[in-house]
Amino acid sequence: MAMTPHSAYDDRKAPRLQVSLGQPELHDQLASLTEVPATYIREEPMQRGDTIASLLKRLGVDDPDAQRFIRGNAAARSLFYLEPGQLVRVEADQDNLLVSLHATLGGNVSTSKELVIGRAGDDADEPAYKAEVHTVRNELRYEMRSGIVAAKGFFTTMDAANVPDEIVRQMVSIFSGVIDFQQDIFAGDRFRIVYEAGFRDGALIRNGRVVAVELINRSQIYQALWYAADGGNAGDYYTFDGRSMKRPFLRSPVEFSRMSSGFGWRNHPLHHQWVQHKGVDFAAPTGSRVFATANGIVDFVGQQTGYGNIVTLRHPGGFSTYYAHLSGYADIRPGQSVTQGQLIGYVGQTGWATGPHLHYEFRFNDVPQDPLSAILMEPVTLSGRVRERS
Repeated sequence: MAMTPHSAYDDRKAPRLQVSLGQPELHDQLASLTEVPATYIREEPMQRGDTIASLLKRLGVDDPDAQRFIRGNAAARSLFYLEPGQLVRVEADQDNLLVSLHATLGGNVSTSKELVIGRAGDDADEPAYKAEVHTVRNELRYEMRSGIVAAKGFFTTMDAANVPDEIVRQMVSIFSGVIDFQQDIFAGDRFRIVYEAGFRDGALIRNGRVVAVELINRSQIYQALWYAADGGNAGDYYTFDGRSMKRPFLRSPVEFSRMSSGFGWRNHPLHHQWVQHKGVDFAAPTGSRVFATANGIVDFVGQQTGYGNIVTLRHPGGFSTYYAHLSGYADIRPGQSVTQGQLIGYVGQTGWATGPHLHYEFRFNDVPQDPLSAILMEPVTLSGRVRERS
């Protein structure tokens, strides 16, 4: 059958030509198709506890030569360091032998490193492979989420609004100098947040930095914008009127916790005597992360009677902070510089502790102070042309 457009020659009296056409030889065509090797593409996420063998098996690859190459090649061994949930895509032939493998490694929101493993030749008896790591550019998008805090709590609300965990952690960190997200957030509070997200081929690769965030807490509006003076990565968060959101000391040194005992006199839970409580206790599950509340120098890492496992930090101006009853330490050592918000240890129940919590002390010239009043120091403020540019 053939179709022709209408034209001036579309006349019933015009001459017709009838030609017999033979049908194609299907047998020969089918035979030629079977001679072309077929390949199959599969994609699977890395799972906790995976080995290269178990991952390739789930991907439908049964190729001992490829496994040996991956174990022996420096670039290909990057597969061993993939996090659970990261996707791996393979192309395999009809004999389940590896043709190519693609996996996204580290990077940032703008660019990613991609591992590519592929056959280096067509010798089926002695297959050779090569591995390369390429830098690829992501598509940078700005995502927005908003919502109203429900009765089930702030973090449940953020899950319902599909706010990624790393973005929630950034939001908590931005407002950590003024808001305790375990105690100060109430049902009916509102939030809006804009953050960076890197995509490639329409799929999310990773989330980036919070760009702007607004929180209405009991009718009080808190707003923050990211601003870098030189346009680079080094910057900070400021309010719309140019005040820095960063306080000299964080309000809480524990990511998700509640204050279980305040500063001052109390009946000691072990000794049953009225003694001065030199710090503040933050109840949290064992293993919860503990952060440095300010820039400083590690002064001590070890054990002390009563305190159990403890880290002490020295800060400029005669200030020091104590973090006690830890279950373990981060990779820190005495004399090392730490920055505000840096991981220094994990909540535990060592020393004189009746339950898992962090005992936190804030001292000035070695005299204990109330940490909840000490954090009210004035932040840095932008002014003049710098404020206008931000």
